[in-house]
Amino acid sequence: MESGSLIRLLCLVIAVLSGGLIATITSWISWAIEPSIGQALLSGGVAFGGCCALVLTVIRFLSGRDA
Repeated sequence: MESGSLIRLLCLVIAVLSGGLIATITSWISWAIEPSIGQALLSGGVAFGGCCALVLTVIRFLSGRDA
């Protein structure tokens, strides 16, 4: 593998892991407020998508190059 592809893979792994952590915390908070599986899954999914998009945008901005 090339160095550039390894860096992109690392960035993707960081985004997925941080998104998973934020989604889990958001789902727990949602479940603690109102025990509803659907609402917990929905809030976790939205948090995962938002966090992944935010992390990848920040990484792209900080790296200074187009992915």
